Amino acid sequence: SDGQDCDLVITDHAMPGMTGAELARHLRSSFPGLPVILASGYAELSEDNGIGRMLRMTKPFTQEQLQVAMDQALSGKVAAA
Repeated sequence: SDGQDCDLVITDHAMPGMTGAELARHLRSSFPGLPVILASGYAELSEDNGIGRMLRMTKPFTQEQLQVAMDQALSGKVAAA
């Protein structure tokens, strides 16, 4: 086992102490295959954040949209949500 205890991380972009993109970079350095969904209320969230492929969701979103994004992330199909 690689010590990974979760299958998917969903994080907000705006958090105290670090951004969701910074968290994703940190997670990717330890767990390169861990899917991350980054949620933001800011439509202009940069695609060029040094993280690579990652699902981004603009808030607000529905439970159905979140489910689709989770299914994509867990299947390895990354697309903007």
